[in-house]
Amino acid sequence: MATKVLLLLACLAASSIAQVHATATEAAALGTESTKSALQQLSAKSKLQTQVMVLGSLHLSNIKQQLDSCSLSSILEPLSRYQPTAIAVESLRPQDIATMINGSGEYQTVLDHFVGQRFLALAIKEQQELRLSAQKALESLEPLLDETSLEPVQRARLIKLAAAAYHKEIALLHWHYLDKTAASPTISTELQHYLEQLAASNNEKNTLGNNLAMALKLKRIYPIDDHLDKDLYRPIEARLLESYNQSPHAAALAKSDYINKPQRLKTEALETGNWLPLFSWLNSQEYQRAVIDQEWNLFIDKDLTQDAALSRVALWEIRNLNMSSHIMRVVAANPGGRVLVIVGASHKVFLEQYLANMLGVKLIQPQQYFAAPKTSKGQSPQHLFSYKEQR
Repeated sequence: MATKVLLLLACLAASSIAQVHATATEAAALGTESTKSALQQLSAKSKLQTQVMVLGSLHLSNIKQQLDSCSLSSILEPLSRYQPTAIAVESLRPQDIATMINGSGEYQTVLDHFVGQRFLALAIKEQQELRLSAQKALESLEPLLDETSLEPVQRARLIKLAAAAYHKEIALLHWHYLDKTAASPTISTELQHYLEQLAASNNEKNTLGNNLAMALKLKRIYPIDDHLDKDLYRPIEARLLESYNQSPHAAALAKSDYINKPQRLKTEALETGNWLPLFSWLNSQEYQRAVIDQEWNLFIDKDLTQDAALSRVALWEIRNLNMSSHIMRVVAANPGGRVLVIVGASHKVFLEQYLANMLGVKLIQPQQYFAAPKTSKGQSPQHLFSYKEQR
C-alpha cells in the first residue's frame, strides 16, 4: 500500500511540474506577445513616422548591355513618385572598411571583392596628398555635404575627401554632379579614370541609386551593407560544402523556377525595356515567401550537415541584423523622411521582418508605386519625368 501511495504522489508531482512548465511557457509567450503589442501601440502613437521602402533587386553588374536612366525609366519613374529623401545601397560603410583593413586577415577577401584593391590604393594616395587619415577625411566631408550649393572646386575637394574616407558612393555621386571642365584638373588622373568607369557601371547602386539621387538632387547615398561576419565564415563554409555539393535538394534548387524565373524576366526586360515585371516579381509576397520556403529551408530542414547549416543561417542573420542597424542610422538622420533601400532581393524579407519591429518606422511596399498613375486624359505620365534633362 505504501508503495502505491508513493507512486501516486510521484505521478501527481510530475503532473504538477509539467503543468507549471506549461504554464511558464504559456506565460512567457503571452509576455512576449504583450511586449510586442505594447511596442506596436507605442509606435502607433508616434506623431512622426519615417517611411522605409526596401526594394529587392537582381545584381545588374553582370549585364553586358549598357544600362542608363532611359533604359531603366520603367522602374526609375515609379520610384521617383515615392520621392525618397534618402537612398541607401548595398555597399560597405567607410567605418567598416577601416575596421576590416585593421582587423582579421579573413576580411582581405571581402575587401578585394566588395571594395577593390584599386580603390583602396587610390584612397591611400588621397590620404597622403590631403595629409588626413580616413577618419579625419570623413569628418572633413560632413561640412561640405551640409552646404546648400558648392562651387566646382569645393565639389572636387569633396570628391577627394570622400575617396580618402573610403566613401565610394559619395565620391561617385558628386563626380556625376561635377562640372568637369572647371574642376577636374584638381583631381588626379587615376581617380578620374576610376570614377568614369564606376559611372558607366550597370551596378544597381549606380543605375538605380545614383540616377534617382541625381533626379531628386540628393547630396548623399548611404552605404548599409555589412560583412563583419566573414571572420567566422571560412571554417563554417568548409564544414558545409561537402554536404551542399552532394545534396539533391541543393541541386533541385539550382534548377528551380525560384532561381530561373528572375533570369527569364531579366532577359525579357532587356528585350522590351520594361523592367516592371522583374521588379514586381522580386518584390512580391510570393517571391519573398519562396526565399524562406525554398532557399533558406534548405539549410534548416533538408539534407545538409545540420550544425554547419545552422551556423550559416546565423551568419546570414548577423549580416541582415547589422544591415538593419545601418538602415536605422539612416532613419535617425532623416526622421519623418522617406528612405529607399536598394538591396539584393533575398535580403528584403529579412530586413522587413526586423524593421517592422522598429519604433517610428512605417514599411512601404514598392508595388504601391509600380502601378502607373493616370493623367486627366487617362495616359501614363512617364514623359513628365526625364532623367536626361535633370542631369
